[in-house]
Amino acid sequence: MGTFDDERVILRRIELVRDPEVCFLPDPTGEAVAFLSAVRDLTLWTKCERPDFYSDELQLTIEVMRVDDHPKVGKLTNPTLARDRDLEREIRAAFPSMNPDIPVVVIANTGLPSEMDHNFSAYRAAFARIVGDHAAKVAAYRERHPGYALALLVHDESSAYAQAEEPTSAPPSDGMRFRGQPHYWFLDAYFTQIIAESGANFFFWHTPYKHIWHLDASGRQAKAELPTLAVYDIAAMADWNDQLAYNPSRIVSVEQ
Repeated sequence: MGTFDDERVILRRIELVRDPEVCFLPDPTGEAVAFLSAVRDLTLWTKCERPDFYSDELQLTIEVMRVDDHPKVGKLTNPTLARDRDLEREIRAAFPSMNPDIPVVVIANTGLPSEMDHNFSAYRAAFARIVGDHAAKVAAYRERHPGYALALLVHDESSAYAQAEEPTSAPPSDGMRFRGQPHYWFLDAYFTQIIAESGANFFFWHTPYKHIWHLDASGRQAKAELPTLAVYDIAAMADWNDQLAYNPSRIVSVEQ
């Protein structure tokens, strides 16, 4: 079992997200702000099977899932996660006295070419499949806790992407510069449509590995200000019309 197979670890990561790293969409409604405050306090939640967490005190429930951008390679469904788990087992075996509750975070290098390791098409497909699978169970989640508000929480392990001004024939090499803009995943209509149709009350999208650097007006390298956590109040999205559209042929991976 990998560290992030334990949903409690994911909730603990949400606790560490600072306020300036949070983006409320389409606006910071009182209900969304209150739900985030509850998510940040693990003591309020009881772990169960499905949905993953509930709070009788607050009448809230959370279902947690993981998404990444690793395409299938041969017979191995996800070589990066497989390598992560192998390394974690090796580390724990080397330190047998280590408490099993101590999380071990591993970022494996598969040695695969960029497009076989991080792939935007695979990312879109995985997001649609995984969120869709959980959305299909929303009615069952609600039956277990009638009247409770439900949030779907995605721990997204994908890399950052950028939208190039011109189509790219190959992934950019290390140090290569090109004109473009970050892929604003939290506004991308392909993803937000899936979120809006999920049937949940709220949607939390945690993206701790999406980091992009650009050249500022002085030609110096600067980090793009992007959210680590996007919080959607789905009822408030009803009249929200996304204006951003992305051409997948111009989306390139920005590996860390």
